[in-house]
Amino acid sequence: MSLKILIIDDHADYRRLLSYHVAAHWPEAIIREYDPLQSGRLPDAFSGAGNDVVLLGDTCGHEDAIEWLRRFRAQPKFPPIVFVGSGDERQIVSAIKAGAEEYVGKPRLNNARLVEAIKEALRAGADRVNPSRTGGESLAANGNGPIPRNYSVVRKLAHGEIATVYLAQERGSGREVVLKVLHQVSDAASGKILDRFLREYELAARLDHPNVVRIHDFGVADDHAYIAMEYCGGGSLKRRIAAGMDRYEAYRLMRDIGSALGVLHAAGILHRDLKPTNVLFRDDDTLALIDFGLAKQVALTAEVTGAGAIFGTPYYMSPEQGHGEAVDARGDIYSLGIIFFEMLTGAKPYDGDTAMSVIVKHRQAPVPVLPQAMAEFQPLIDRTLAKQPSGRFSNIAELLAWVPPA
Repeated sequence: MSLKILIIDDHADYRRLLSYHVAAHWPEAIIREYDPLQSGRLPDAFSGAGNDVVLLGDTCGHEDAIEWLRRFRAQPKFPPIVFVGSGDERQIVSAIKAGAEEYVGKPRLNNARLVEAIKEALRAGADRVNPSRTGGESLAANGNGPIPRNYSVVRKLAHGEIATVYLAQERGSGREVVLKVLHQVSDAASGKILDRFLREYELAARLDHPNVVRIHDFGVADDHAYIAMEYCGGGSLKRRIAAGMDRYEAYRLMRDIGSALGVLHAAGILHRDLKPTNVLFRDDDTLALIDFGLAKQVALTAEVTGAGAIFGTPYYMSPEQGHGEAVDARGDIYSLGIIFFEMLTGAKPYDGDTAMSVIVKHRQAPVPVLPQAMAEFQPLIDRTLAKQPSGRFSNIAELLAWVPPA
């Protein structure tokens, strides 16, 4: 019987790309496309009947695609859903919690990943309709990796080369956590990777600051190291920027991020991947800086990453980081300046068709100028985004002393 797939997304080109990937693996598949921008909202009673899988893009006309996902999942026999989105980690969590069987990020989409996600969604959908298929087995028992005994997995959030990240629940307290489990490595590099993972925890666990993510637990399960971190349910700074921010809220948040960076730097840590998706909010609206996967002890940078290695996100990279040069705390200060500019204006100061073109602009393009209505913050932008590190604040303490609390 032919596989029946419904693709929902605003963009015709992207619907065609998804159709191509599906047809390349399942030539007999019956594929239907739906354009929310042209055809509008699907009825609340839409049941998805006649489809085996729904590929739901994160653009649904002028409506929230996550809300569409919740409406679909409210239908008891709705087919399994693969959510295709931006790759933002908060969106991943929201989609999984709203009921998506699988998530695929558009930036890293390829045929193998999409096919794998569809197959997993079909299996998960069958288990949801017929729970007896799973027999209550743990994730580890199903061959998906070792999970510490005191945690039950809700959903897999992300899978990388070194670790897999889950949304999990602590069995005793019922507390939701983000669980990061290191993969078992069979070659000679396993010792170094485990050491790097342990070092990441040891650094983060020493930090005690209201604007730094909290580490709840750490240990080893079946020779796999794991970290349990607090789950922040208030979304990311990226979402707030997209919704539009008051300039004084932006100023306050800039200081909070700076305060968290100061604690990192005092512990000998460079974040090196500061960006809006790594700034999350708790349910009480307090800010938490996350993801030290690229952060390293300053003294160990050369050993861990290798000379000249480039890490981070080009939109937020300092000129020296983008060109593989030595980086210190002033690199994070530059990234903070980029984020502050984006919070104020809603736009990134430097853009381009390729990562390299953005990196070049960081070094060669003029320091961006704020709109006249925000001119009071221009001196801060000038200092944080100076092309040469020597022109910036020498450290976070100097920056915070220069910008009083709002």
